Amino acid sequence: MSSACHGLLALLIITLIVDCPWPWPTRVTQAMSIPTERPGHTESKLNDTGSALFQLPTQMDEYAVLEELGRLTLASMNQSMDPCEDFYEYACGNWKQAELVPAHSRNNSFLNAMQYSVNEMLTQYLKNATEKELKLDNAESKAKTFFASCMRMSKDMSVGYKLLLETDEFAFNLNEKQESNETFDWINLNFLSPYGMYALLPLKIHYDTESRKFDVLLSTSGKVLGNSDVIDIKNLTRDFKIEGEEELRQFNGEFQAVIDFEKNLTMHTNRRNQTEELTLGEFKLKYKDNMLNWTRYFDIAFNGSAKNDWIIQNTIANVDPLVNFLQKTDLDTLRSYLRWRTIVKFYYIWKYETSDKSTENNCRDLTGQYFNYALLPWFIDNVYDADRREDILQLAKHIKETFYDFLGKYTWLDDETRSGAKTKLRAMDITVGYSDEMRNRDVINHVYEDVQIGDNWYKNLQVVEKNRARVRMRSVNKAIIPPLMSTRDVNAYYADFLNLVFIGIGISQAPFYHLKYPASIKFSGIGNIIGHEMAHGFDSYCYQYNYDGKKLNWWTEASLRNFKERYRCLESQYNKYVFHGVLTNGTLTSGDNIADNVGTRISYQAYLNSYGKLDGDKKPIPGVNLTNKQLYFLKFAQTWCTGKDDASKVRRMKTDVHAYEEFRVIGTLQNMPEFSEVYKCKLGSDMNPLKKCVIW
Repeated sequence: MSSACHGLLALLIITLIVDCPWPWPTRVTQAMSIPTERPGHTESKLNDTGSALFQLPTQMDEYAVLEELGRLTLASMNQSMDPCEDFYEYACGNWKQAELVPAHSRNNSFLNAMQYSVNEMLTQYLKNATEKELKLDNAESKAKTFFASCMRMSKDMSVGYKLLLETDEFAFNLNEKQESNETFDWINLNFLSPYGMYALLPLKIHYDTESRKFDVLLSTSGKVLGNSDVIDIKNLTRDFKIEGEEELRQFNGEFQAVIDFEKNLTMHTNRRNQTEELTLGEFKLKYKDNMLNWTRYFDIAFNGSAKNDWIIQNTIANVDPLVNFLQKTDLDTLRSYLRWRTIVKFYYIWKYETSDKSTENNCRDLTGQYFNYALLPWFIDNVYDADRREDILQLAKHIKETFYDFLGKYTWLDDETRSGAKTKLRAMDITVGYSDEMRNRDVINHVYEDVQIGDNWYKNLQVVEKNRARVRMRSVNKAIIPPLMSTRDVNAYYADFLNLVFIGIGISQAPFYHLKYPASIKFSGIGNIIGHEMAHGFDSYCYQYNYDGKKLNWWTEASLRNFKERYRCLESQYNKYVFHGVLTNGTLTSGDNIADNVGTRISYQAYLNSYGKLDGDKKPIPGVNLTNKQLYFLKFAQTWCTGKDDASKVRRMKTDVHAYEEFRVIGTLQNMPEFSEVYKCKLGSDMNPLKKCVIW
C-alpha cells in the first residue's frame, strides 16, 4: 500500500491486535468462502498426501513442476464429459476419487487442500523447536514456546480458574482500596481489568472506516452471563472442579447473584437511534450536567492520557439511570460481576482449546493468532521470495491496465461516469503478501519485547491477552490500516473503505501458483483472483464508494440505470440455477457473481494482450493435450473443484455470498464467447446459451 501509515511505528501498533475479537470493518469482500470455524480441526493424519505440489515448500525443478501439474490436472478431470455440456463436471468430476488429491481434502475443496498444506508447514515449524531455540529472547522463540506450552497444557480448566483468582484484579482487598482512596468507586472498578473487560459502562476501541483511525466507542451493557445458550452453570462447576457441597452452594449462589445483577444492569441504559459522533472535548461539554463526571471517567480509563481531539462514538441515549443504579449498588456486587465477566472471557478460550479436537491444530491456530507477525519472516523466507512477489505484482499490473482499457470502451457509460470509474481504478492499491518491514526480524522482536512467555499455558494466555488490551488502549487516534486477514490465509480480499486489493501469501502457492508455471496458468489462477478482487470495486455494492473509499455517488443517473440493468441480468441468470431443489439466490451472491464474471474476462484478455497472441495455441504442460487458451479456462474451473457433500452445499447456498462452486464456473463461462470459441461450443449448447450477461 502506498499510505504513509504503513511504516514501522504503525506495524508496532497493529501487530499484537491482529485476529483478536475486535470491531474490524465487515465490508471486506473475499474471493473464497473459507469456513468461519478454525480451519483443520477435523483433520486426520493420512498416508496419502497426494501430489508433491501440495507439499510446502515445493522443491522441484521446472520440468518436474510442469509434469506434476499435468498429472494433477488430468487426475481431477472427468474427460468423458463433453466440456460444452457441463464444463464443471469436465474439469472437476474426478476430484473426489483422484489419488493425486490429498486424501484429507477429497471431501473438501481445492483451496482448503492448499490451506491444509500451509497449516501443516506451520505446525511442523512450531513443533520442531530445539531447547536452544526456545531459550532465545526473540519473537519466533516466544511463538514456539507458546505453542510448546499449549501442547503440554493440562486440560484441567480448574488450573486456569485458580490462576485467575490469584491475579491482582481478583485478589485485592476491597476494604483496603476504599480506605486508602476515598474516591474509589464503580468507575475505578470498571477499569481495573487488565484484559479490557470494562463491563459496567462499556468502553471499546473502535476502528472508523471513514477516518481510518481508531476512536472510542461508548456502548450499553449487554447480556452475557444470563445467556443460557452461552453459559451453563453445570458445565462451569464440572470444568472448574467445584465439588464440595459448601463450595458448590457458594459458587452457584454467587453466579445466580451476578446473573440477577446483569438483568438489572441491562435495563438501565437505552441505545440511541443513531450513533453520535463528537470530539472528547465536545462530548464532555455537552454532557457536563450528567450525573457522571465524564472527565474523571476518561482520565481513569486512559490513565490521564486522553486528548480532547479524540473522537467519541456514543451509542448511549441517557447515562443517568445507569449511573444512579451503579452508585446505589454495593462495590462487592459490582466487583463480583466484573470478575465473572473476566472468568467467562477466558472460559471461552479454554473450552475450545481443551476440547477433544486436535490439540496440535488448536495450538497452531491459537499461536498464529497471538504471534501472527512473529512467524511472518520465516514464512516469507520459505515460500515467498522476492522473485515470486514481483512476478505476481507484474500480473496485477497487466490486469489493471487491461481493465482500464475496458473502461474506455463501454458505450453504456457516459463520459462523466467513465472518468470516475477510471479514477477509482487508477487509485486502487494492490498489495501482494507483505510490506517490506514485515520481514525485518529486529522490528518484529521489538514488537514482542514486553511479552514474556513461560511454561504454563494458562499464564501465557493471561500475558498475551493483557498485552493485547494494553495495545488497544494505546491505539486511539492512530491512523492505521487494520490487518484484515492473515497473510497465511489461502484467500484474498477487496476493502471498499480503502479501495484496496490484498493478495495473501497463502494463496500464492503451489499448486495454485508457481513461478515456473506458463503464463496461461498464472493468469487463470492467481491472476483471476486479482481480477476478481479488482472487480469487487465495481460490483453491486462497492460501486457506491469512490476512489478514496468514501461512500459518495460518482455516477450519473443514466449510467447508474444502465449498470443496474446489466447486473440484474446476472441476478436473473443465477436465480435459475437449481441444486437438489434449492435455487441459488442471485441477489445474495450478486457481488461475487459480478467479480467472478469480470475478473475472469479481464484476466483472460490481460493474458492475451501480454502472452496469448504468441503462445495461445501451444501446449505447454507435458502429457496434457490442451492449448494455453484451453488451459486458461480449465485452470479457472479447477480452482473451484470440491468434493463436499450435498448437504453442506445446500446449507451454504442459503447463506453464502458466493455461489456454489459449480455455478461459479458455469455461470461465468456461459457468459464468455471467448470460452465457447476456444472449446468450440455451438451457439445454443448448454455452455454457450443465446443470452449472455456482461457487466464490465
